[in-house]
Amino acid sequence: LDANNTNSYSGSGTTVNDLSGNGYTHTLSSSGIYTTLSGIKCFNCSTSGVVSAAVTGPLLPTTGFTYICWGRLLNSTAGYRTLWRTQPSDHPLLFEQGSNRMGMWDNDGVGFWYSGYTPTILADTWVQYAVTGTNTTQTFYINGQQVGTTANGTGGNRHAEWGSTSGGQPFGYVANMQLYSTILTQPQIQQLFTSTRSRFGLAIYTTVATTTWTAPPG
Repeated sequence: LDANNTNSYSGSGTTVNDLSGNGYTHTLSSSGIYTTLSGIKCFNCSTSGVVSAAVTGPLLPTTGFTYICWGRLLNSTAGYRTLWRTQPSDHPLLFEQGSNRMGMWDNDGVGFWYSGYTPTILADTWVQYAVTGTNTTQTFYINGQQVGTTANGTGGNRHAEWGSTSGGQPFGYVANMQLYSTILTQPQIQQLFTSTRSRFGLAIYTTVATTTWTAPPG
């Protein structure tokens, strides 16, 4: 899915097309959540917006899956901030209510699983999030760098929602999403990061010189 690609989203209406050719059409909770933020076309999931699979979503195999998304996290910790939700349960990646701890949520077990990663500077900036996993473990990446793991996983569920949940838990803004039915390696995740980062304002310096710049998270 890609808010910047007219083959995926035309710029009007509530239908978001699956570019993979597998027919996993998605639906915006409102056409009004489509917006342009600092030149980046995206979906506003900072209040009530959510992007949902129009029919039964693709399976996250128990043997391995990969989610990748460019997103802009809300700064407020007042509630849970969910990037993905699966069915019949679980959240592959979310931020804990009352903190900036990143992890996953097991609806059928202990609840929140902490990845070991708590960012200090992450909100209100575009970041590539990635999570790989099975039904027993997950690994988390920020901008192509591994930042945490959990001893639980969401494999075996089906993708359902992106950017929030139907019951709330707004994440922020989301621009594009990829879901793979296998575990991508870190070099593959880094390749996807490198190929798209300039679109989200992450500069690439190739000339030796004196300059001032802000390091992206990770």
